[in-house]
Amino acid sequence: MQPNEIIEVLNRPIGQELLARDATRLAYVAKGGTPRNVPIAFTWTGSHIVMCTTKNAPELPCPYSRAGS
Repeated sequence: MQPNEIIEVLNRPIGQELLARDATRLAYVAKGGTPRNVPIAFTWTGSHIVMCTTKNAPELPCPYSRAGS
């Protein structure tokens, strides 16, 4: 997505509702094929959505590598 597309999505009513919350849930399928649902805290910095969870949360798949960023 381009930065202007991200802003457009976040300005929609559902985007505003999500940004007004302080937590959400990340759902994914574990390596063993079982579904997982993990509470995630997040914030919008104006250019990035930053997501974090507790140190003892189940390991989450990384959607991208930070190498070189």
